[in-house]
Formats: sequence, structure tokens, C-alpha cells
Amino acid sequence: MKTPHTFNTVQDLLLSQPLTVDVEIEDAWSGPFAVKGLEFEGIALYVGVSGFSRLSLELEPSEVLIYENMFLSWIRRLLEKERFCMVERFIDHAVVMLFSEAFGSEDPFLDALQVSRILGENDEPGFSPAIGIASGTVVAGFTGSPGEYTVSVYGRPLMLAAGFAAMKPAGDFAASITFSEEEWRGRSLDKVFPPVEYVHPEKGRVRNPQAWRLGETRLVDIPGTGKVAVRDIANFIHWMSDTTAEKKAKEWFSLIRSKGYYKKNR
Repeated sequence: MKTPHTFNTVQDLLLSQPLTVDVEIEDAWSGPFAVKGLEFEGIALYVGVSGFSRLSLELEPSEVLIYENMFLSWIRRLLEKERFCMVERFIDHAVVMLFSEAFGSEDPFLDALQVSRILGENDEPGFSPAIGIASGTVVAGFTGSPGEYTVSVYGRPLMLAAGFAAMKPAGDFAASITFSEEEWRGRSLDKVFPPVEYVHPEKGRVRNPQAWRLGETRLVDIPGTGKVAVRDIANFIHWMSDTTAEKKAKEWFSLIRSKGYYKKNR
């Protein structure tokens, strides 16, 4: 849950905490450079654009740009009112969210699962994001040169989370979350994702059936790591939407072009 020490971005985190390493190095090959970073134990939640290669081949480049911005804005809009302790990092075609006891998360893995549930249960645009979760030591730090510094995050959990996200299970599901078997630790799905309850005007208090299912342990081959035992939680309730994000991206691009805001270079 969010605390007074919650940070919205990696840069916020770095500017607000004592750094693990803060030195200047004089290297014979590279010259002088700074190393400034914060190392901590935590959970990495990777949420990526599914089928990015296909989208890039089938859509106009500007349509892909529109689609990806829709995807990133969709995530931020869903989570802006929620109360989870996290920092976020935008990379290429994904968002990485970091949860840690170091900055207030009581159960980082559970928080990552709850965020994943929100995304999976509110996917009206049909993004069907690739979701993976992994734990371990990460370091957030500044990279670049005196002219321009950016913030980056490094560590095995990021690579594993991205790898798990790419290993979606087979099946006609609306959303899935993949994580290491050892992270589950015998938890109860009904406690992790309790059924939604609400008051019906005629039936009184009603409990919706559980929309998520916990899969059996399976082995996946992660490049550079080898076989890893993973589990999945999948949601089989599909949105019955009149359109999709892919169609909307095409429609927006068509409108932009018709209004004269698209000027193709010749």
C-alpha cells in the first residue's frame, strides 16, 4: 500500500533517498564518469505490449506510435487512483513497476499481483498485456554523461520478469500473469484475489464467481538462465467491446491525416 514514502518514478526515488553508491571514477579508457545508484531488494512487474512485432509489420509507423501511447496512458489512468507502493520505469514497449519493503510495500509480491489484477480486469481496449513478475536485487541509478543523465534500472529480476511475460501459457484467456513458482509459497488464490462482492437491490449482498484460475507448475526455458519453474494466474472473462485499441489507433491516425496534422516527409 502507499505510504508517505511512496515514489511515482525511479527519478523521484533516487532524488529522495540516500544512495548505495555515489562516486566519481577516473577510467583510463572512458575518462571520468559518475556512478550514482540505489540498490534494494524488491519485485519487478513487467507489463509489455503484446504482439509488438506483428503490430509494427501490419500498422503504419504512426499508428504504432498512437497504439503505444494509448497503452501507456491506459496503465497510468487505471493506477493513478489506486494505493500501491511502487515506482515505475518506461522502457521500449513496456512499463516496469518496482515494489519493495524498502519504500513501504508490506508484501511486494502481493502488491504486484494486485496491480496485475487491475490491468487484467479492466482491459476493455483489448491490449492483453504480457505480464511477468520476478524478485531479487535491483539497482536504480543515473546513466549518461555530464551533458545529459537519465535513470535506469538493472538486475536479474528485470530480465526474468520480461522473460516470464514472454512465456504466456496456452489457452483462450483474457489476461495472464506469470511468475516463479517459489514466489507463490502456497498462497490461496481466494485470499490473493478475493471474489468481488456488491449489494444487489433485490438479491442483497452478492458475490461474483472467481474469474481467475491458478495454473499448474510448468517449466519454461529462459535464455541465459535455463529451465525455471513458473505458475500462471489467468482470467477467462473477456470484455465484449465494440472496438479494440488496434482499431482505435487506425481510426485516430485516419482522423489526424484528414485534419491535415500528418505531413509525410518527402
